[in-house]
Amino acid sequence: MNMMRLKRWSGVIVLSAGAACTGAMAQNYPSEQDYLQEFPVVLSASRLSQPLSEAPNAMTVIDRGMIVASGFRSIADLFKLVPGMYVGYYHGSQPFVAYHGSTDQYARRMQVLIDGRSVYLPPVSMVDWSNLPITVDDIERIEVIRGPAAASHGANSLQGVISITTRGADQVEGKTVSFTRGSKGINDAAAYFGKRGETLDYRMTVAYTADNGYDGQTSPPNGYPITKFQADTLINNSNDSNQARMVNLRANYHPDGVNSFDAQFGFNHDIQGVGFWDSAKDPFHDVISNAGFLQLDWTHQTDVASELKLRYYHIRQDQSESFTHTSGTVSAVQTSQVERDEMELQHTLQFGDNNRLVYGAGWRRDQIDARGYSTSAPTFYSSALTMDEYRLFAHDEWRITPRLLLNTGAMFEHDRMGFQGWSPRVALNFHLTPEHTIRAGASMAYRTPSLVEERFRASLPGVLFIPNQNVTFAGLKPERILSREIGYLGEFHDWDASLDLRLFSDEVGDGVYIRSAPTAFTNGVSSRYQGLEATFKKSFGKDSDLTANFAHELASSNGPALLAAGHGSMSSKDPSDNDILSASTPENSASLLYAHRWANGISGSVSCYYQGALQPYDRGAIDYQPIQRRADIRIAKAFQPSAGVEGEVSVVVQNLLSTDYTEYIASNLFKRRAWFNATLKF
Repeated sequence: MNMMRLKRWSGVIVLSAGAACTGAMAQNYPSEQDYLQEFPVVLSASRLSQPLSEAPNAMTVIDRGMIVASGFRSIADLFKLVPGMYVGYYHGSQPFVAYHGSTDQYARRMQVLIDGRSVYLPPVSMVDWSNLPITVDDIERIEVIRGPAAASHGANSLQGVISITTRGADQVEGKTVSFTRGSKGINDAAAYFGKRGETLDYRMTVAYTADNGYDGQTSPPNGYPITKFQADTLINNSNDSNQARMVNLRANYHPDGVNSFDAQFGFNHDIQGVGFWDSAKDPFHDVISNAGFLQLDWTHQTDVASELKLRYYHIRQDQSESFTHTSGTVSAVQTSQVERDEMELQHTLQFGDNNRLVYGAGWRRDQIDARGYSTSAPTFYSSALTMDEYRLFAHDEWRITPRLLLNTGAMFEHDRMGFQGWSPRVALNFHLTPEHTIRAGASMAYRTPSLVEERFRASLPGVLFIPNQNVTFAGLKPERILSREIGYLGEFHDWDASLDLRLFSDEVGDGVYIRSAPTAFTNGVSSRYQGLEATFKKSFGKDSDLTANFAHELASSNGPALLAAGHGSMSSKDPSDNDILSASTPENSASLLYAHRWANGISGSVSCYYQGALQPYDRGAIDYQPIQRRADIRIAKAFQPSAGVEGEVSVVVQNLLSTDYTEYIASNLFKRRAWFNATLKF
């Protein structure tokens, strides 16, 4: 049945391509430049600047206009605008982002970059989205690679890459202040400063954000008896507030037309509420985080065909939390210090008119000390850990003919845990016409086990109350993926529209999961993801834009192995289906964003989101997520400059129609919320 569905979807791509070819033979044979004019330019897929129609992977670009129109306050929520992406919240202050679903709260199978800086951190190899020292307003553009990209970005790119580009040092001029107030304790304030000069540009952000997280449940979800629901501690008991204070600075020195020096600094102080008021093992308390980074980039460009880049960055994140067991017999103090240093050299050059090459090398060192869990014994790791990683990479773009482009690339990696291997990728892009392109590609990628999976220990004399008591015996193998895809990208000028289709099949082996008897991380999961993704964009004149995304995904795995690992019986979309990965992947999901600009500075946008039912991968049946439907609206009024001051006021309402739903955990009830923002620039 699943294969028949996919065959029907593959016909959609073939028919779309065939329709695009109609009349193409009647045109004059186009030149190479004709194929480079229409599509947006992307950089992340191959590390080469390419039109979207010549990239080796399917990609989603979220530009500044879409970011503003979405009305989102949380960076993680922006990925609801990407087909096939799942955004969940463990607490109101702890979001996570995953591709295809099938994830726990750590979502550690996607690479996340901010200005080229990797922000997934050990020991879990997750992204702490609430602890990033940037705001939504700092973001200029996001590129999302939908599919493995380890050939360009390394082992954590098993399912894809999120590449966030912040505003350049020359993109902020003058002073801007912003204030936001709303329901659920929403209380934000920010100030932005910037100045452009002949050889030196800089910008700076100082910001504060706060909210109270989710609404609690007042009645049991999913038909659970009230007594059972109370016993599972889910009614109005979650501590999920968040307060963050941050600062970031970016400066660019460009003394001549050849060299450019870019420096960035950022710091974030975050207080996340965690725990449950009626939980003995995890009572109400705060996680206090201090995170900072320093990044230096040097770019040397001798001519259009040759560019040399050198990047170094340092990241440090300290976290601490303390609480007392409700019995009063044990006090816990958990602290962790994580540091990352990375250096990378990259060279781009061109061979003749039809071939470009980028190659380079990198080194990364991760250090973690998370030994101080209790007053009586260190427990997370037996000692501080250091992980070194080395990599070599190359990507070649060969224009075989004006219509036919071959992308090939690979990365070789070696790390201290013993992983060593190649991640190759190949893609062939054929331009049916300058406006219509077919892409076929295949790639292999790996994910090295996180330090938690490979070396975690959890023990405490007396009472053992660590929430996740999992132990590993080391020697895990990397997860691996073989991905194949066919894509179509078309521009329809008469309609002022574009269409992006992707048909994919991903096979994952040696997946890491938690077994029982004894509880431990181990390899053993084999899974397959197949489906279709589509993005349709249309402009209605110069004042209206529409973006619609859709994903249809089918997942399967050796589910009995997971059930034997101690997950027990879990709800599924199909009661006869015991495949946990299948149940945790929404079969259909969609998003729609429509923005319109009226006269006199008035603008508005409407967004709608749909997600099929799913059973979170590592949660019990009570956390089963029914179908989600949600509509948001944003209305804004901009004021023309007067006496050197201009501004905007806006109102955002999320879940406008009050179609309340839960996210990942049944106590995370998303009800209607609204806020008001005022921004002044002078």
